[in-house]
Parts: sequence; C-alpha cells; structure tokens
Amino acid sequence: MQDRRRVCIPALSMAMLLLLATAPGCLAPGDSGGDLTAGELADQYLAHADGIRDYQSNYTVQSPLSGEHPKTTRIRFDYKAPSYARMEIVSSDPGTPGTFAATNRSSTGWYNADTGTYDLSPAGAILDEYDYQAMVRRIVTDRNFTVLWHDPTHVPDRYMIEVSTEPWSTTYTPYLTSRIRALVEPSTGLAWNVSTYYDCNRPGVPTPTPPPQNEVPPGFCQPSDVPNRVVEYDAIAVNTGIPDSYFDFVPPEGSGPRCVPKFVHWVEPRGTDTSVPVSQPLPGGVRYSLNESDSGRTITLRTGEVLEITLPTVTGLAFRWIMPTEGSGLELLNVGSIFEPPPEGQMMLSGKSSTRWRYQAVAPGTVTFDGIRALDGCDIQGAPRFTLTVQVEENG
Repeated sequence: MQDRRRVCIPALSMAMLLLLATAPGCLAPGDSGGDLTAGELADQYLAHADGIRDYQSNYTVQSPLSGEHPKTTRIRFDYKAPSYARMEIVSSDPGTPGTFAATNRSSTGWYNADTGTYDLSPAGAILDEYDYQAMVRRIVTDRNFTVLWHDPTHVPDRYMIEVSTEPWSTTYTPYLTSRIRALVEPSTGLAWNVSTYYDCNRPGVPTPTPPPQNEVPPGFCQPSDVPNRVVEYDAIAVNTGIPDSYFDFVPPEGSGPRCVPKFVHWVEPRGTDTSVPVSQPLPGGVRYSLNESDSGRTITLRTGEVLEITLPTVTGLAFRWIMPTEGSGLELLNVGSIFEPPPEGQMMLSGKSSTRWRYQAVAPGTVTFDGIRALDGCDIQGAPRFTLTVQVEENG
C-alpha cells in the first residue's frame, strides 16, 4: 500500500484555504512555526484527527524485544467511523497468517487460521487491541503526555510524545504498561510509531501478575530503553471512501463455527433412575462398560440391558463432556461425576476425574452419540470427542 495521504496546499485566500483544509480527503500539513507546546500539539493533532472518517493501514509489531529473536507480526488494520473495523494478520513469525476479524453495526466475526474456525458475536467489539491510532488519540485527548523531541526535518513535522502509566496500567493498552511513547504528526492527526514499556518486568527481575501495586519496594521500577512492544506503520491512507460492505464478516470457504450450536445450547436430560450413584456398581450389572478407547464403535443391545460410558475429565478445570444423542431406543438412567483421590501425600489435582452415563435399552431403534469435552460448548482445536452407534433389538 502506498502512502496516499491527500495533502491540500492551495495558494488561495485564507477563507478558501480553511474551506479546503476541512474538505473531504484533505489534511493540510501546515507549518508548526517552531516547537509546539504539549497543549498546542494536542489542539492541532485532534483538529486534524477529527477530519479522518476512514483509513487503511499496514504496520508491523515486534514483541517482546528483550529476546534475541523477537516475534514479528505484520497486520493490516482498516477503520471507518463511527464503529467499523477490520484486522488481518498478513504474516507472523512464528504463526499462521490469515487470521482476521471484522465488525460492523450489527455483528463481529473472528476467524482463526490455525484452527479453521470462526466466532460470531453481537456488534460492540471494535477490535481496540489492534487500533493504535485510536489508542494514541486517547492519550492526546487526556493531555497527560510530555513532548520528548521534535523532528522539523521531516515533512510533515513529527513529535515524540510520552505518557507515564506507572507503576502499572491497562488504561490505554490491553496489557500492562508503565510508559507509552508515540511518534505523531500534529498536522495530520496520525501516529507512525508506538512503543510500550513495562519497566518493572526487566530480565532477571520477577514480577507477579497482576503486580501488587501497594507492595512495590522503592526503586523497583526503573526506566528501560527496551520496550516490550513496538508498532511501526509503513502506510496509512485516509478518507479513501471505504464502503460499509467491506466490513462484513464472510467466513472462508471450508471453515466452520468454533462454538457449534448443538453443543452451546445442550442441556443434559434428567436421569430416570438415580437411586444408585454412578460411582457404585449397578445391581444386575451392565451389558457394556465403555471408555474413550471405544469411540467410533457400533454395538447392539437388547431391551432391558444397560450401557455404561465413562470418560475422563480434567480436575479443577471448567471443561465438561457434552453428550448429545439422536434417535430412539435408549433411556438415560443416571449421569454424574466420579473422582478418585490421589495417593496419600500427592496434590489433590493429581486425582482422576471422569463423567459416567448409564443408559437402558427400552425399545427397538438406533441411537447415535456425538460427544465432546469442551468449554462452553466451543469446539476447540484437538478437543476430545466420543462417538458411538447403538442398535437396540427386542429381547427374546
């Protein structure tokens, strides 16, 4: 993308100059006439930022920079007032390119290129995490920044500003920072470089997360020249007239929803006979007692016989088994959790947890099981699954 910022500098009367400077697509760079104070910079910057109705941009992110090989991600971020946004990961080292998100007035969609799945949600998520122009505008609007230096040799003039968020803050970023620097152009209302710092997280200095703000030893936080994230823009095109339809989320061909509706809205049926806990042997025994290794099987039951399925869960985590069934011929007797405590002296989390179902064959028919161990019904990558086909025949 080329730098397509439109600059209007007509040699006309003052009235016509002001008119053109506020016309669509025109960002007059002007001449600062010397160093601007922080207040003058904010006034000029915000006046021009107010004239930006849409922009398309490319930038790179490096994080963290303290390592020998920092992670580098190239992102395209496009915006249209008042609440349209689109983000796409163009390249990532390491990582998979192609992840993108889009939000408009009605909905927000996220596509994960690693899993080939997407999420849809109501409108409202404006992708703030990726909108560094909006972040800098909030900093300038708050007017708590200082001016570090001015580069009058660049056209338009650029200023480096810094805001302190010590000792720790998420006021402007979704992650903890103690300082933020931004290279801004007051005469265009744009930021071209953003560096964030977490001075209390230097190599070799352990820092709890979140850090205890009232328990920091004096001098613990020292300014560092090494940022924890650097955002560098190489192209910004403003007021290009992006159509609203550009921000509609269209899932890529072959992708699927991460949260499958039948899992999200699944409600476990009530058991018809809970007199015997699932952790205790069932009087009369069971015909089949299956576990995760039996996934994919087809079995046959006769009416009156009982099927038992026991699948492992993860102790202490919110993941649970969701076991929708289709067809007829089986009746759920009971379902519940089983926990085997660890040997004496070991941590409680090392115990074994599982979920057990007991079904009884009540009439001829066929039932298929399609189970998943997931969080809130979302089909995450590599989620354990359990499938089974049960054919019920009349007894005798």
